[in-house]
Amino acid sequence: MPPAADRRDAILAAARTLILRHGLRGTSMEAIARAAGVAKPTLYAYFSDKRVIFQALVDAVLAEWRSQILPILAADGDVVERINRALVEKHRAVMTLLAETAHADELWGEHDRSAVQQFAEFDQELATAVEAALIAAGAARARLLTQVLLAASAGIGRKAKSPAELGPAMRLVTERLLRPDLPP
Repeated sequence: MPPAADRRDAILAAARTLILRHGLRGTSMEAIARAAGVAKPTLYAYFSDKRVIFQALVDAVLAEWRSQILPILAADGDVVERINRALVEKHRAVMTLLAETAHADELWGEHDRSAVQQFAEFDQELATAVEAALIAAGAARARLLTQVLLAASAGIGRKAKSPAELGPAMRLVTERLLRPDLPP
């Protein structure tokens, strides 16, 4: 019998595949157990229901995003370029995740109800990291710049038709918004 962590990972991997393929409503606990190769009582020993599984999947996605995006902001180099790369990476990750499913509206809507706090915490971490990078670079209005930049990047992320469209638009916004407020 595999260790508990391996069983939990197998359950989450099966759930992710099924939920992306069939949506949250179209995925049953029985289907998850079957796909993970565990008995239903084993599944319920790890997760009491689909909402708990969904929360765990959101946790895993956000942990991956944190490990990929936040270090970009903390790295060395030009602050405008780092912020641009981090924002492009965030919105590319969102687009990539949502492109994996025909059920994006359902799942994204589901995040609005059950995982909103998780996404809000990540967005706050990102805002804090952007603001800290701007303060370290000498920006006088770091908080305001962060608020405006993140709002603009959210609009770009929603309007972009593909990940390729993110880079040029995000670069234009970060350059035009941030450079004038940074010391020479």
